[in-house]
Amino acid sequence: MMETPAKRIALYGGTFDPFHNAHREVVRSALSQLPVDCVFVMPLGQAPHKNRRISPAAFRFEMARLGVEGIEGAIVSDDEISTPGVDYTYETVLRLKEQFDPEIIYILAGSDVLSSIDSWFRVRDLLREATLAVVRRGSDHSGDMQAKAKELQKRCGARVVFFDMPPLTLASSDLRARIEKGQALNGQCPAQVESLIQRHHLYTFSSVYSSISAEKWSHLIEMEGLSWPYLSQERRVHSASVAQYAGYLASLTGVDIARAMECGLLHDLAKQLPLREQRELAGAFLKDDVMLAAFSEELLHGPAAAEIISTFDDSRDEEFLNAIAFHSTARPGMSSLEQILFLSDKIAYDRTFCRLEPIRALAEGGELRAAMACCLREVFNALVREGIALNPISLAAYREYAGDSSLY
Repeated sequence: MMETPAKRIALYGGTFDPFHNAHREVVRSALSQLPVDCVFVMPLGQAPHKNRRISPAAFRFEMARLGVEGIEGAIVSDDEISTPGVDYTYETVLRLKEQFDPEIIYILAGSDVLSSIDSWFRVRDLLREATLAVVRRGSDHSGDMQAKAKELQKRCGARVVFFDMPPLTLASSDLRARIEKGQALNGQCPAQVESLIQRHHLYTFSSVYSSISAEKWSHLIEMEGLSWPYLSQERRVHSASVAQYAGYLASLTGVDIARAMECGLLHDLAKQLPLREQRELAGAFLKDDVMLAAFSEELLHGPAAAEIISTFDDSRDEEFLNAIAFHSTARPGMSSLEQILFLSDKIAYDRTFCRLEPIRALAEGGELRAAMACCLREVFNALVREGIALNPISLAAYREYAGDSSLY
């Protein structure tokens, strides 16, 4: 959010899944044609109307952030993502008014909103608080739009203005379909957005997402929102990447997909807390000074996160908490869920370390134990090269999975 007051605000909300060139052009056109100081580009958190499994918020926020780079006056806001519950434009407008006390707020929308806005939450109240700024594309019929605007003004007292943009006809659903079929985007998204999509294999696992029930998916969205204030954007993207890959491995091995994804979203919850706080939380979870001593400063965030999770949800079972606590070290006797999280944290698509492909091949082939041994061996080799002592818990895990203690 901005630190200085903005008196004339435009709000541009959406899933942005993915953020494409037409989205960017709406922002540019609004800033050049409307009397506004800034456009808040606001990816939604929990949608009131979407039945589709939208991508994790961290990915969509990152695509929006990259998509508006270089546009002065464009600000990507996480207000709806970080606010608990279903997102309604009316409530978002009220929060913007409370924070900035603006002279006017415009809501940017496509021409289809003139026909669909009656389905919006508290639409009459919303239209008293904000002005509707409708974008006209080259193919839109101006006369029809003007007639619908007048009808809306008469019926709801709405204030409606128009602005123009080039006749781009891009749709996020079409782009997702292209990616799912393995087709190139061919410059239909900003270059950095396309790079992010390719790097993280976004939309490759739509079938995995669709197998999760609506109730469980809603819970996943809630958990990502809960973790949001704990993490930097870089760490959120990593967590989303781990969640995506964990869900994929779970789908291949018969593990609950939503449960694996939730572990991925929450595993780094304590990563950026002060070390003193991490140590206190880790000690409270482990309840064993000898065990605590085995965790170096870089590893404390695992059991610390498990303790945070156990305090805000005492229904969490031991397996889930152990998966979080030992996601950096591994341990002997890990369940499939625990192995999946450990592996996903090391080999998800945001990781670019050398020699990941053999580990991925084993994990994606359902050979989790062999993947664990291979992954731990690579971790140990890296630590030895850097002159860092090997963790005793990790060594014990390796000896179990490798079946050979002679190497370490």
